[in-house]
Amino acid sequence: AERVLTNPSPPPVSPASAPDPDRSDHPLTYLGSSSHAPAMLRTHTYLLGLVLLALGVVVALMVVGVVPAQRSSVLGALIGREPPAAPAPIVTPIEGPISFDGLRPGETDTFGLREGLVIVHAQYDGIAEPFSAFLRALDDAQADPIAPVSIIPPLDRQGAASGQVTKAGRFVFTVERAEGEWAVTISQPS
Repeated sequence: AERVLTNPSPPPVSPASAPDPDRSDHPLTYLGSSSHAPAMLRTHTYLLGLVLLALGVVVALMVVGVVPAQRSSVLGALIGREPPAAPAPIVTPIEGPISFDGLRPGETDTFGLREGLVIVHAQYDGIAEPFSAFLRALDDAQADPIAPVSIIPPLDRQGAASGQVTKAGRFVFTVERAEGEWAVTISQPS
């Protein structure tokens, strides 16, 4: 007996095996058909906006001079600025001994020293507070103090120290502690 189908219908499909139009491997999927595409597009637009804003801020800071623009960079070439060169310090080494005096802690006027030995002689008339001082290079903020002098009264009234100046430049004599009259002589042997 022959069987004839009068109303053919497709086999029933279970929900688990139904095709998912949101899957990227689905044949009907194209860019933008996903229900997540508008959210992803908003996220990408937001991130692009943040990157452009950050770039704009950096460019503005370079133009103003807050952030240095390297001459070798494209932006540096466009801005055309080179960082100003620091003027070379004028160093006139002391010709003979120089002297300073004072009553309190502080710094002396600036003077020049050449490379080589430097000798510091100090006198102090304080009663209880010790005297503490040293030479400080102005041209090199990282340099160690040179020729530190300490005098502890009442037994000591004089002190001396020597040190090596490794780079000629501008110096000051810095008195850290003092409560009475002090005098200092600084010299560099020939």
